[in-house]
Parts: sequence; structure tokens; C-alpha cells
Amino acid sequence: MDTSFKPYKKWMVSVLERYPCGRDPKKDWRGRAPVYYLCRCDCGKEFILTGDEVSKHPYSCGCKGHPDVKGPHSNEWALGYVGGTLLGMIKPTRAVYCSSSSGVSGIWYYAKRRKWRAEITFQQKRHFLGEFKTKEAAITARIEAERKYYDPFLAEHGVTTNDGKCQKTK
Repeated sequence: MDTSFKPYKKWMVSVLERYPCGRDPKKDWRGRAPVYYLCRCDCGKEFILTGDEVSKHPYSCGCKGHPDVKGPHSNEWALGYVGGTLLGMIKPTRAVYCSSSSGVSGIWYYAKRRKWRAEITFQQKRHFLGEFKTKEAAITARIEAERKYYDPFLAEHGVTTNDGKCQKTK
């Protein structure tokens, strides 16, 4: 048993203990030694899963199936997608990617034309907002587009935006 392992719960499955099998000559095809986990479902049944099975985030021991989700992205419920949009990525409290050269999401400098470009992506569609002489004008266009696209969607799904802060209403 791995004494440094901290038990956790995901969906209906509690992962209780980790049993690394050491340096087993029977490594899997990736060259890793097998690891097993002792798990307990909310129904009370205990069972053992391999590391690969745990990494696939089992919903239950089999007593209940995954929530019935239809469409091409059937695992969207697990990631927090609603209507093809990841709510955490459009909330005003989201972080800006560290690779952003402008420090603002959806704004970048187009050196070839010496202008700032702005765009917004919503429900897997990219909307080009235009080219601007100043960074401030591009940021203003981006903020207006966020109000146009994001705010009604967030309000519809129980997240209100007041003074740039998100608050869950449901």
C-alpha cells in the first residue's frame, strides 16, 4: 500500500487505497509497472481497478450508468460543457493564458498590417471582431462582444455577471 496516497472521490466512486506493484518485469506496453486501486461505490460495493481504468474516471461500479448524454461529445457533462460551451472558459473570472502577448484574451498585434486584431470564440465558432489602430479599441470591441455573446448565455445557465464577478445563482 502507498502511504503517501490521499483518498479521493469522483462521481459515485471513492478511491481508497493505491497499491503499486513495484518494478515488475511484466510492464505494460508503455513501460510502466502496474498499479491497482481499491475503490468503493456509493452502493457499498468494493472493487479493484487498474491505474488505466481509474484514469478513465469510472462513474460507478456498474450499478448505475453514466448520465444519458447525446451528441458527438458524450463526455461533455464530465468536463463542464453546457450547450457546446465550457462555462469556466467564458466566466469573467477566468484567467488569461500565459502565452497571450497582449495580456487580454482574443487580442493580438498583427505586425504585417500594424494593427491590433480582436476575435471571440463562442460555441465552437470564431467571430472576427475587426482590426484596430489601438490596443484599447480592440479591447473595447472584445468587451462588447463578451457582453453580446457570453452574458445572455451565462444568465441562462444560472451564472450572473455583476461588476466583472461571477456568482452562481442556482
